[in-house]
Amino acid sequence: MTSGATPRPDGQEPLVRLRGVSKRFGQVEAVRPLDLDIYPGDFYALLGPSGCGKTTLLRMIGGFIAPTTGTISIAGADVTRAGPEKRPTNMVFQGYGLFPHMSVRQNVGYGLKIAGTAENEREERVKAIMALVRIDELAERRPDALSGGQQQRVALARALVMRPRVLLLDEPLAALDLKLRKQMQEELRRIHKSIGGTFVFVTHDQGEAMGLANRIAVMEAGACVQEGGPEEIYARPSTRFVSTFIGDANVMPGERRAGTVALRNGLRLASAGADGPVVAVLRPEAVTVTRPGAAHEVQVAGTLADAVFLGAYVRYRVALPDGEEIVAHATGARDDAPKPGEAVVAGWAPAALRILDDR
Repeated sequence: MTSGATPRPDGQEPLVRLRGVSKRFGQVEAVRPLDLDIYPGDFYALLGPSGCGKTTLLRMIGGFIAPTTGTISIAGADVTRAGPEKRPTNMVFQGYGLFPHMSVRQNVGYGLKIAGTAENEREERVKAIMALVRIDELAERRPDALSGGQQQRVALARALVMRPRVLLLDEPLAALDLKLRKQMQEELRRIHKSIGGTFVFVTHDQGEAMGLANRIAVMEAGACVQEGGPEEIYARPSTRFVSTFIGDANVMPGERRAGTVALRNGLRLASAGADGPVVAVLRPEAVTVTRPGAAHEVQVAGTLADAVFLGAYVRYRVALPDGEEIVAHATGARDDAPKPGEAVVAGWAPAALRILDDR
């Protein structure tokens, strides 16, 4: 997907601008030509499965990999051929890369020391950033005496102390367990809000992207297939891939002919667009499962195949006569809810169904 700059109501110019950027490794096109705009203050996610090109794209922004085509500018300056040391960026790598023989304080201040920052200023900046990231009590420890979450904080502090215009994070929370990952998400949100910086991070976890980012670029096979805010991407996915990668979705195949879509489950819907194969996308939380006789604007009949209580919601699977299934998420368990094996109907409002070309 290539596009021009996304206009901002306040007239703000992009801080990072990519135009026609691509990367080939021999015959492999790791990143297809794309345009992206990242604005000051964005918490921007590059989201996609392993091998989709998101880390390659992040490394091109950071100057660790040169693009095959296109240009990259940061703060109005063309940095396409500039190395990492000549860009107003800093990167937190997935492996942290802490020096094992140095204390936390020394690790955090290392970049400032190499840059020749005066000792007094260096000490003040290191002290301030360690307090912000909440690792000041760990100042004299070595990395081998730290937990994974603590090492992540040190790596983050070491990058932030250099005051980059753009902080790049490569799968920053991938090595942490679920509980610690959630805690670090809260910390990253707090730190981003505190410093008002621009963060760009790579993740394969759609929940992480939705929880942290104000804008998301979804990548598939080297291409940016959709870009926008979390709510927009979730509610209005542009492709079958996006609809299933971002959250759960019922995907029902069908065919459009002369403005009418016929789904394989028997439903017929008005839908403008070109003739050809389509998919109807329906989020599980938009579906209600009841016994026959209840009134629904749109409904299909089937048999309740399964009901699983998952704490926040109950997951129902409705088997349809054509062999397909409809999944529904209902909040809370009900004593009068249908039981597996019973005849049921799955119903929803017409606006909940999104029709996408399937080409």
